Amino acid sequence: MTNKYSTSGDRSPIMENCNITVYNQLKFETVIARKNELYIPLIEESFKLIDKCKSGDLFSRLEISFMKEILQKQYKYRVDDILLSKLNDIDSLVNSFNKIDVINICGNIVVDLFTKGFIQLYGDIIDGEAPIYYDGEIVHYETVFPEEYENIRMIAYDKRLVMGVVQQSDDYVIYEDEFYNRSLVTMLEFALADRNKRYSSSRTPIIDWAGAPEYYIASLCNFDEEYSKNKEIIKKRDILKDISVLCKDISSLIDQKLKDIFERYEKE
Repeated sequence: MTNKYSTSGDRSPIMENCNITVYNQLKFETVIARKNELYIPLIEESFKLIDKCKSGDLFSRLEISFMKEILQKQYKYRVDDILLSKLNDIDSLVNSFNKIDVINICGNIVVDLFTKGFIQLYGDIIDGEAPIYYDGEIVHYETVFPEEYENIRMIAYDKRLVMGVVQQSDDYVIYEDEFYNRSLVTMLEFALADRNKRYSSSRTPIIDWAGAPEYYIASLCNFDEEYSKNKEIIKKRDILKDISVLCKDISSLIDQKLKDIFERYEKE
C-alpha cells in the first residue's frame, strides 16, 4: 500500500508537482515561440499589405514572402483551416495582381490614341505594302507602317514616361493656352520628330492645323478615360480591395490569438 504522505518515488507529490512545473514551462516556451515565429511576423506582413493596398499603386509588385513560406511549410507552422484558406486566397490574388502588366496596358493605350490622332491629322497610318520574296518570287505583301508609328511603339512602353502619364497629372506643359501632360507630349514629340526618321519626309496635315503635330494628337487623347475603363486596370484595382479585406480578417484572427496568449501566459 502506497503512503500518500510519502515524499519518495515517482508518484510522490513533490515529483508530480515538479513534472507539472516542467510541463507548464515547456508549454509556455512553445506558445511564446509560436507567437514570435508565426503570429507576429504574419500580422506585421498583413499590416504592410493593407497599407500597400491603400496606396492604390498598380505598378509595383506585391510581395508576401512570409505568407508564402507558411503555405509552403504547413508541415512546420500547422495553421488552422480558416487561416490557411485565407492565406491561399491572398496568394492566388497576389499572383493574379502581379501578372497584370500595367506598363504594357498603358503603352497599348498610348499607341492606339496615337494611331487615331495620326489618321485624323494625316489621313492614314499605312504607308503602303512591301513585297516579300521567296526563291525570287513574290509570296506575300507586308504592310508598311510609317516611321512615326514604329517610333511611338518604341517609346510608349517606357516605364518612366508611362508612370508620368498616369501619376503626374499636375506635371503639364502649356501650348497655346491649353494644358497637356508633359510625359504624353514627350512620347508624341519623339514619335513625330524629323530627327527620329530616316526615310519619311515631313508630312502635310489634311486638316487646318499649323501647330506642332504632337499637340494636335495630344488634344484628342483622353488617356485618363481609356485607362480608367480598361478591364484589366479595373480588375487590378478590385484585387487590391479583395486582398485588403482578407488581410484585415487575418489581422483580426491573429490579434485575438495574441490577446489570448497575453491573458494566459504574459499578464502579470
